[in-house]
Parts: sequence; structure tokens; C-alpha cells
Amino acid sequence: MKSTSFHRPLRLSAMAAALASALLATVPASAQLSTATLRGQVTAAGAASPAGTPVVAVNEANGYAYRTATRGDGSYVLTGLAPGSYRIQVGTQATETVTLAVGQTSTLDLNTAAPADGQPQRIVITGSAQRRDVRTSEVGTSVSREQIERLPQVTRNFLSFADLAPGVRFDVDQSGNVTLRSGAQNQDNVNVFIDGVSQKNNILRGGVSGLDSSRGNPFPQSAIAEYKVIAQNYKAEFDQVSSAAITAVTKSGTNELHGDVFWDHTGTSVTAMNPFQKKAEAQGIARPDSKQDQFGMTLGGPIRKDVAHFFLAYEGKKIDDPRQVVAQNANLLPNAGIVPSLLAQQGPTVSKFDEDLFLAKLNARISDEHELEATLRVRRETDLVPENRLTSLPGNEVARDNDEDRLDVKHTWTTDNFVNEARIGHEKYTWNPHSSATDPYIKYLISPSNDPANVKEVLIAGGSPNAQFRQQKGLLLQDDLTWTGLDRHTIKGGIKIKWMEYDLSGTARAVDMLEQLIDNVTGVPRVTKTDPAIPPVGVNFKNTQYGIYLQDDWQATPQLELNLGLRYDYENNMLNDGYATPADRMAIFGRQDPREGAPAGQTYAQSLARGGVEIGNYISTGNSRKAFKDAWQPRLGFSYDLKGDRSSVIFGGWGRAYDRAVANYALDELQKNAQTNGEVWLIRNDHKAPYTDQFSFGLRQALGIWNGEVGYTNSRSRNQFNWFGGNRDPQGGWGTQSPIDPLWGSVPPYSTLVLGDFISQARAESVYLKVDKPYSRASRWSVSATYTYSDAQTTNKEWTNDIFNWTYGRYPGQWNPSTVVEKHRLVVAATSGDLLPWGLLLSGKATFGSGLPYRITDCHVSFNDCVSIKGDGDNFKQVDVGLAKDVQFRFGALTLRADVLNLFNSINYGGYDGWTGGPGAASPNRYGGDNPNVTLANSMGGPMRTLKLSARYAF
Repeated sequence: MKSTSFHRPLRLSAMAAALASALLATVPASAQLSTATLRGQVTAAGAASPAGTPVVAVNEANGYAYRTATRGDGSYVLTGLAPGSYRIQVGTQATETVTLAVGQTSTLDLNTAAPADGQPQRIVITGSAQRRDVRTSEVGTSVSREQIERLPQVTRNFLSFADLAPGVRFDVDQSGNVTLRSGAQNQDNVNVFIDGVSQKNNILRGGVSGLDSSRGNPFPQSAIAEYKVIAQNYKAEFDQVSSAAITAVTKSGTNELHGDVFWDHTGTSVTAMNPFQKKAEAQGIARPDSKQDQFGMTLGGPIRKDVAHFFLAYEGKKIDDPRQVVAQNANLLPNAGIVPSLLAQQGPTVSKFDEDLFLAKLNARISDEHELEATLRVRRETDLVPENRLTSLPGNEVARDNDEDRLDVKHTWTTDNFVNEARIGHEKYTWNPHSSATDPYIKYLISPSNDPANVKEVLIAGGSPNAQFRQQKGLLLQDDLTWTGLDRHTIKGGIKIKWMEYDLSGTARAVDMLEQLIDNVTGVPRVTKTDPAIPPVGVNFKNTQYGIYLQDDWQATPQLELNLGLRYDYENNMLNDGYATPADRMAIFGRQDPREGAPAGQTYAQSLARGGVEIGNYISTGNSRKAFKDAWQPRLGFSYDLKGDRSSVIFGGWGRAYDRAVANYALDELQKNAQTNGEVWLIRNDHKAPYTDQFSFGLRQALGIWNGEVGYTNSRSRNQFNWFGGNRDPQGGWGTQSPIDPLWGSVPPYSTLVLGDFISQARAESVYLKVDKPYSRASRWSVSATYTYSDAQTTNKEWTNDIFNWTYGRYPGQWNPSTVVEKHRLVVAATSGDLLPWGLLLSGKATFGSGLPYRITDCHVSFNDCVSIKGDGDNFKQVDVGLAKDVQFRFGALTLRADVLNLFNSINYGGYDGWTGGPGAASPNRYGGDNPNVTLANSMGGPMRTLKLSARYAF
């Protein structure tokens, strides 16, 4: 079944069009998401250079020239510069090479005075070359190409080093799935911009397309030149983000033909066992052989020198992932019936993963003022995933596909005082976990007393019930401009319109799901529970997204810069607003509450209202849902250069940033309500949008050849979407439920009532200290270290899934410790050139943390008498090192490399409770048995000691 809903707010469209027309007519500007800005003062004989003096930046790699002229005060601004190395010309003279990074605003003062001895005029750069990007109000860090290529890692995910920024975490679980987050905010609130294009995931979790439920990489790392992580106080051009914003730029072809081929390998023989694998080995279950191979190539060069260039990149990834199938509670099983045949299926098995990533890029300089760029990206990924890593027998697996296609074309128009970027783009992202199984899913259980109410899990057999399909398609039109014609102002503005379509369908129960209790004497199973297969249902709807912004970077005085920005965003159909609540679900609320204790004449809706739940706010008639229209986002920042030499800079800022809720929530509602006499899931009609208010303040200080920074950040996130238990007893209370449990159920014959609303909040305060020594050709080594102390809380009482807040309303005003933020965290990264004997190249990354808070739900005594145990977690420790050797040949260089991840083989647990709770979930004792170590071992965060071997030939 599909429903279609497409709203067109004519008044808002007209307003956006009028604003866009005014902006395009009067304020040319260009966003800095994928480019850099160079500015400064030109002086001659101690005085400001005359207005109109030409200033030209020439890209050394491709010969492209970018031009401007000095303003009345002798200042200049060059915007829209692709990251790279430039020679700056004033008149006929050129400077030494200047390197610009993505998203960077660098200050470069130039002195064109002739020397006193009568030698020819030359240009002198004044000020430290290491202090060019300090006058910014942003909190974050830049990750260079040298760090991406040299720092050790296993995944080849370029985002692996995002945690060098204060408060940012990049976590990889035991299955290889990645989570990227900042502070206490929801993981969905991050966003990544590649070459200025948002990679936002509209339909699933994780913030970025392809990051949810995948052990693959969202982008070929070999194609990334560099990126910048902004943890707080980004400017108005950043949209659909209320946590960390990451802006990356891809490599481009140059005037010389260059390329490389590479291969990485790791596997079981060079990976230490984790505690669970050691336990299995002690029981006679050998660890299966595994391997991971990553390989690829790049090629870039000229089509026509100084005019047109191409760049190609391909990366492949293949994983044979081992797991042991281990029967749980085997000591309770008899040696009879089906037990011997089940136990014979234990042992090693392998889950396979395949990924192909491809990028093609074409740049053409049509004239000094006009440039075209076209980029094509393709991703194909298939992952074979067991339903349960421990207990799923071979065949109880789902094939999970992640596919993505993107095409973007950008035109850049550059003059002396403005740059205009016009862009058109198309995207299609598909997530499709599917199984061709027809056999029922069977969970085998055992009970010491043959009691179906007191059972423990043994093994899972049969087919996977998972058969789902999620797809987002979009067409993007965007125009961004930067105008520098007003003295001491760099004014930016832009508009974006994106037409999105979502196709969401499938079922998580494509086959019958059975529980069979094995008789503890005869070994013969009997069916104790059957959940019939659910026919697939789906929804297809469209959503138009609008965004408009204006930003003024105002050099108020030679020492003070103000960053003044305002952004507005709107979506007309974020969560399938044309949906109508089924009549059978609506009817239950107007009937007499049939439960014991309900007064005569009191409806179920009135019982809920006594508990503060106005159910009418959640009943949708097909036109009662309203899109959110108040996403106004002021963003203000400042930087003050105390001495005017960029050695000591005070900075700070405050801003509001809105994000969005993923469209999959609309499918959850539709699918649950399609089940006869099933659960009742309802989303609140009055939509909101999640947002975060951010405040930061700090000092940047030159420390010789080092850069230091100390700062304070504060974030408060509101309107986070959560599902919560909507049921209340006839008196409006929680009955006799455990304090940690919701009141499940509704009224017969329906199951539980689940409501969705933008209700949860999070807050975090942090103090951080950063020091870094940048890599330079003279020193050939770099160090970057970031320490962050954080205090974070959330109103969500759940501890395993931040989109479920089952007991919402029971503890009004209560804040709980965040389970995703460590109190203390230190990340250190270092690289060296050929400073060691024999020209060896050394690199390393070390992460130390105080551990994440945890909560264990202990139901071993009785499922109706669960206790909650809280703790602060164990310390996290991981030290990674890399050692490489470059061997030069006539036509290139061969690099041989070894990376050791988790050098000291530290055991790091990423969580302690394998039970997510919620409707239909098994009790915790069905998964962990009487041995909590099973759950612990399945919740490990980070790898055991792993050796990765690499070879790369570059020419």
C-alpha cells in the first residue's frame, strides 16, 4: 500500500522567490563550504596601496588565476579559492608559495616596498605563516591531506580523524558500524558537505547518507584532499545540521599526470582475540579465518594545460568477517531429540562484505571569469549480516545493500569584487536489507522447568525476516554568492531549493517468527509463540526543502571582526503530513475505557488526558498535520586580535541551528498501524524541528612554532524526536510498573500505545585545550592534541537507543547523565617525515577517555523485579601507530607500510546492556543467559590489536 502526499505552500514559495531575486540582484556572494578565502592589507612605502591595485592568486597545480583589486584602505579579499598552493601577485611581482585549506579564512599582509639598496621591488609577507587562520569564531579543527594519508587506521573512512576536534566522537563498534557525533546531541544531527554539497540522510539515522547500518565507507578516502570539522559556531551557509559540521574537498586534476594504486590487508592471523573469542576457544570452538582487503587507484591530469583537468578515483573493500555460532545455556540441554543436530551446527562461519566506490571529476576554466566543474559519484555495497552474531545459525542472515548515485554540476563566475556559484545536482540513495528466505525464523529456547514463562535462548535457525526498502531521490538547485565591494565587509548570501522524494516500504517480518521450547528431557521442541509474517506496506511522498541565508563578515576595526549571519529553512512535508490515522485506531479512544477501575462513562481518551496525554493532538485526519515554519537561525560570532599581530586572539559566538527528523518515522507509524489488532503508533500533528543553541568562548595563543587554544563551549539541544509510551491507567498514572518501565498496553484487543513527538532535550558544557604544531617543509613533522572535559545530560531516560524515551512524562524536569559523552577525553595525533633512520616515516594516534556511563538492567531474579545498575564505565585506551618507507624510482615511489591498531591490546567495552527494550522485545535474560560476559563481549568498542599491511605505488 502506498499513499502520496505533496503540499505546495504558495505563500512561502513566493516569499522565497522574492528574497532570492532581491539577493541575486543586490548582494553577490559565495559560500565557503568547499573553498578558502585569502584577505589582507597591501602596503607600499609604509602606506596603504592605492585603491584598484591588482592582486592575483595563481594556483600552482592547475594554473587557474583568481583576481581582485585593493579597496580604498589598501585591503583586498580573494574568495572562492580552491584549497591548495598559490603564488600571490601584486603587479608583476609574486610571493613565495602560500597554502590554503578548505573552509579557511587566511590573512596575508603584503609589503611591496623596494629595498633601500636599490634592488628590484619584491613582495614581503608580513606576519607568521603558521597563524593565518586564527581570526575566526568557529570551534573545530582542520585535517590535512598529510594526516589523512599518514595517520594509522583500518577502515579507510576519511572521517576517522574527525575526533581531533573538541567534543567530536568517531566510534566503530565490533561489527564495523560507524557512529559520528558531537557533544550530547543526537547522532542524526551531524552533516557532511563534500565540495559544498550536503550529504544529509533524509530517511535513516546517522546524519550522513550511507553511514547508518554500514561497515563500509561513505566516500573514497583517496579522493579526499582535506577537510575541516566545525564542532560549534558555524556560519549561516551551513544547513540541516545542529551538531558537528564537516566540510571536505575532493582532489582535482593538475597540469601534470599523477596517480597511484594501493592495497591494504589485515585478517585473523594478525588480529588478537577478544575476550569472547578466547572463551569460545576454551570451549573447543576455533576462531574462523578472516580477512579484509582494500584496494584502489587514482588518476588525474590535464585535458588541456591551464584550462581543463580530470580526476578519477576507485576504491574497493572486501571483508570476510568471522563469528562463532555458540549455543547459549547448553548446560541445560538434554542429549536427545533435536539437540545433537542443533549443536552440530555450532562453530565458525563468515559474513561477507563487498563495496565499490567510484568518483569522476572534471574541471574546465572557460575564461578568467568562468569555471565549470562536474562530479559523478557511485557507491555499491552488499553486506551479509546475521540476525544475532552469537546465536544465528548459517542462513539466518540478511543481505544489506547500500547504494548511492550523485551527479553535481557547478558554474563559478568570478570578478574583482564578487564570486557567484550556481549549482545543480541529483542524488539517489537506497538502503535495502533483504532476504530471499521462505522458511520461518525459529528461536530455540530452554527452560529448567519446561515453563514457557521462564526461558533462556539457545540458537536461532531459519531465514531472516528482514525485507525492507528505503530510498531518497532529490534534485538540487543552489546559488551562493560573495560580494567584497564594500570596504571591510565580506557579504555572503545564498538560496537553495531541493525537491526530495521518499520511497519507504517493506517489512521487518517477512516470514513467520516462531519460538520453540525444547523439552528439557526429550529434546523435542514445541511451539510456544508464533508471530505471523506481516505483509509489506509502504509510503511514497514528496518534500520540498527551502533554505536562504545572509552572512556579513565585518572587519569592524583592524583588530575586531564580527560575523553576523541569519538563516531560514523550511520543509513542506518532512513526515508524510498527508497521512490519516486508520479508523479502527481512532475509534478506541472514544469508547468506554474497559479496564478495571475506569468509572462508567470515562473514555480511554479521558483516561489518557488525566495523565497529561491529549490524544487528539496525535490523531491525523489527512490534513491536520502542520509543517514547521519557525526555523529562523541567527548566528553571531567575533574574534579580537589583542596585539594586532595574530599572536593572541580572543573569539566567541552564539548561534541557533535547526536540523530535521528522518522520514523513516513516518513508515514506522504506517507499518505498525497496518497490523490488525496490533500496536498503535501515532505522531503528533504539530511538527517541530530539532535545534541546538550553541555558545562558545576562547583564546588562541601563539606558542613559538606551536599554536595553542583554550575554550569553553555550551550547547542546549531541544525538540529531539522520540517515541514514548503513551498509555496511562484509568487514574492517569503508571500503575504498578517498575520505575524504569513504561505502562505497556492500551485497550483490548489492541497492543501498546506508542506516541512520537519532538520532546527530548540534551545539554553539554565542555572546556577544551588544543595544541598543534603544523607540518611544514622545513620541519617535516606535526603534532595535534585535543583534551576535552565535558559534562553532559539528557532528558531521555533510555540508555541504549536515543530515539526511544519510554517513560517520558514520568519524571518531568529530570536530567540524566548522557551515555554518549565521556567526562575526559584526550586525542593525540602525530606524523613525521623522513626524520628517522633509513628514511622511515612514523605516525601515530592515541585516544584516552574516562569511559562512557552505562546502565545494566538485571532481571535474573525475576523479570517483574528488574533492578537498574549504573556506573561511569571503564577507562578507554587505544594507541595506534604506523611505520612506512618510501622507495623512490625513476617514474614514481613505492610506499610499504604497517599500521598497528590498539598497540597495547586494550580491552574497551562500548556498552553493557544488549537489551533495547520496547514493544515486542525479549527480556534481557533471554539474550545474556546467566553469564553477563556474553553481553559484554558483544558490546566491545574498538578493535583488539590489529596489524594492517599496505603497499602503494604513486607516480
